[in-house]
Amino acid sequence: MATVIDPFTELETKIVRTIELVKTTRQDLAAARAQIKTLERELEQLRRERDMVKNKVESLLETLSELTEEHVV
Repeated sequence: MATVIDPFTELETKIVRTIELVKTTRQDLAAARAQIKTLERELEQLRRERDMVKNKVESLLETLSELTEEHVV
């Protein structure tokens, strides 16, 4: 009888380990998704900041260009 119970016990152990693995994987996935959302927000903020800096630099270059043109004329 002991040989019949052992395969069932082994199967039960494997099932329990699989369930725990699935739970852990789901938790990791949820954490990864949260991190992705955070990184997407940071990326969007950086893009806005980049555009702001780009506009400021373009404005400064335009002003400098106007000053140089006035000086040459």
